[in-house]
Amino acid sequence: MVKMKSSLLLSLFVLSLLVVSCYNQRPDIKHVTYVEPADPEPIDVEAWELTGRGLHLSYGSKDKKYKKGKVPMLSVIKDANVQAWQGECVSLQAVIWSAYDVDQVECEWGDLVSANGDTISRNIIQTHFVRYIMSDAGFVPAGDTLADDQQGCLMPDMLDQLPCMNMEARSVRPLWITLNLPDDMTAGVYRTSLKVYSKKNSPQELRLTLKVIDKKMPPVDLWSFQTNLAINPLSIARWHKVTSWSPAHFDVMDPYVALLKRAGQKTITTNIFSSLEDIKYESPLIKWTVQEKGLDADFTHFDQWVSFMMQQGISARIECNVFFNDEHCIAVFDPQVNGYVHRTISVQEDKVLLSQCLEAVISHLESKGWYDRSVFAYGSDNMKAVEGVKQVLQGIQPDVKLELLVQEWTPGLMDGVFAANVPAQYSNLKEWFKIRNQQGQASFFHLDANNRVPNIFLHSPSSEAAWLGWYAMAQGIDGLHVKDFNNWLDKPLLDARVSKQSSGGNFLIYPEGRSSIRYERLIEGIQDYEKLRMIRDQELAKGDVVAQQRLEKLDEVLSDFVINRIPRESAAQMIGNGRQVLHELALPNGDKPE
Repeated sequence: MVKMKSSLLLSLFVLSLLVVSCYNQRPDIKHVTYVEPADPEPIDVEAWELTGRGLHLSYGSKDKKYKKGKVPMLSVIKDANVQAWQGECVSLQAVIWSAYDVDQVECEWGDLVSANGDTISRNIIQTHFVRYIMSDAGFVPAGDTLADDQQGCLMPDMLDQLPCMNMEARSVRPLWITLNLPDDMTAGVYRTSLKVYSKKNSPQELRLTLKVIDKKMPPVDLWSFQTNLAINPLSIARWHKVTSWSPAHFDVMDPYVALLKRAGQKTITTNIFSSLEDIKYESPLIKWTVQEKGLDADFTHFDQWVSFMMQQGISARIECNVFFNDEHCIAVFDPQVNGYVHRTISVQEDKVLLSQCLEAVISHLESKGWYDRSVFAYGSDNMKAVEGVKQVLQGIQPDVKLELLVQEWTPGLMDGVFAANVPAQYSNLKEWFKIRNQQGQASFFHLDANNRVPNIFLHSPSSEAAWLGWYAMAQGIDGLHVKDFNNWLDKPLLDARVSKQSSGGNFLIYPEGRSSIRYERLIEGIQDYEKLRMIRDQELAKGDVVAQQRLEKLDEVLSDFVINRIPRESAAQMIGNGRQVLHELALPNGDKPE
């Protein structure tokens, strides 16, 4: 009996060695990456020791930012259920962690298979390792500098494109999972699983059940939500170390434009003037040269940029930003010094010069056939400056399309203005937005560094990015204006802290066309906006008693989406309540979602 037991134990031991040996037979993967900043927060060694050996894997909440050095959970979740529309992009978050070093962590999904045997390729699923970046821990009011004793912290945000990663001992690595569902995907229930492999560890598995309902998302280029993300092509040229506006520059632009298009971007961002800092190493979009009677414009790079974006499918609107700051300090080329110099233009005192420059831009747009799709944008804390720019432009061309942003309004300032960029303090103006919409005018919610909530800072709850789409639908706002899509500093992969504003306020994406949790959640909210619009339009078209009841239910949940509610109720809670109603209304005959 003892001999049999010994033989059995020996067999199990040999079998375990064979199994581990099989795990180690996965081919080595060569990859290049960078080292993240050291975590400044203390490590609870005892808590990590209690997790035991090996690699741990669980689904997590996409509303939670998991700290790199803290054990993320005590119990694991291995199954997830998701309901989605055909053509929708769906995201989930999982988490891996280990008390010991782990080499070559890899993620591999299986194909999605329905009960009817329909198979969808695993290629529609992408799994990104979430990278940590140094950030301030809380809100930094615009204009303030970080206190010397204010310690930074690591925030999870960037979605890396690596085939595998190594994990250091006592660390957490979130996984961001994205499913891009085909618009012709047959409705039904699909199942798949994720296996996470690593050296010297048994594979870990997560299971996913996906319910695809018979509702189809419209193609991105037909979305009604007006996304306006101001891309900075010069920042991209600096990162890639290519000459601005050269063929090499446009070659590296493709992944960044692809990110813009995923959010439904239809606006081309242009700056009429540039700062001396912006053109320290690059050429401006429009080169202004000092002449005896004013400034002469060279539109060569402007034409290249606009034409390139149009070829990429972004063509509905050309946004011409008049000034980029309240100082109106611009860079002009002075032939006498053979270089660029500062020049300050006062809206009040230099109206003749400003009018000359803007007239040259309008004339050029007309000659290219672009004027009808062009909008002249200007924003300032100085209300008189906004009024002055409006007067100058309308004096040149009475039918000019204007997009204005001001912190305080005077009566009549927004009359006849094509687009109003509305800051947070004026954003709960549902009836005014409705009137503007009836007049064929647009209203955008403007995100800037002054907004504590809602926002898309690194420390902001990621649900606030998704909340913006719901808020726009609730208030009757046409879209969102974000002035800084990719204004990176010197170390955009390592440290996001910046003087005079909160971390992440100056960028939403990362170099090499890498997305972020914040950006994915923003797209998620825009998709919800489109779903809500479709359901509302369908119920309005029916016009019966049941349809009216369903509209009332929708309006009731949307009434919660006001800015001053966020301190009392989290964005995640509001979205959760809203999605429950949205899922129910999307199903036939008011069936309850699973």
